[in-house]
Amino acid sequence: AQFNEDGTVNTTLYFHPEWELTVAEKYIYQFRHQKLPNLLPDQLSIAGIDLIEDEEEIIVETFLRNTLSKSVRFEEVDLLLLDAEGQVLAKKRFELDEVSEIPGLSCMPWRFLFGKEDRVAGDIPTEGWKIAFELKNKTEEQEHLLDLDETWEKGLSSLQKEKVE
Repeated sequence: AQFNEDGTVNTTLYFHPEWELTVAEKYIYQFRHQKLPNLLPDQLSIAGIDLIEDEEEIIVETFLRNTLSKSVRFEEVDLLLLDAEGQVLAKKRFELDEVSEIPGLSCMPWRFLFGKEDRVAGDIPTEGWKIAFELKNKTEEQEHLLDLDETWEKGLSSLQKEKVE
């Protein structure tokens, strides 16, 4: 990997050890890897590179990108397939045991399979789509609550409590 003057990172292309690729396939991935925009340090990202759809399923080829200095292991991720306006076309939770680790400062191709049952919208466009990690909102159980000592509770106005929260 290489750090650029603008603070971005050029990742190194990494192929999963179990992927058996021809020289031509590796060349295509290298070409696509070079076309990706650079990322800032300490980011995890997913970039869609190809989408193949038939009546039953959608195969999405991606690059899993890691600009952390250490390797990353995913257990499961929720992925969204989006149209150009950001509307959800399909969504699915993926177990990523097979991926094992993505080395630091690297970019690894990976394929995700969405089934018919994962579709939210009818038609999946061949152009202008993107794939993204679904970021979950905090549930009420996970919400942090302000727990003030009794003397603070009595001494702060409601506006001050709001600011502290």
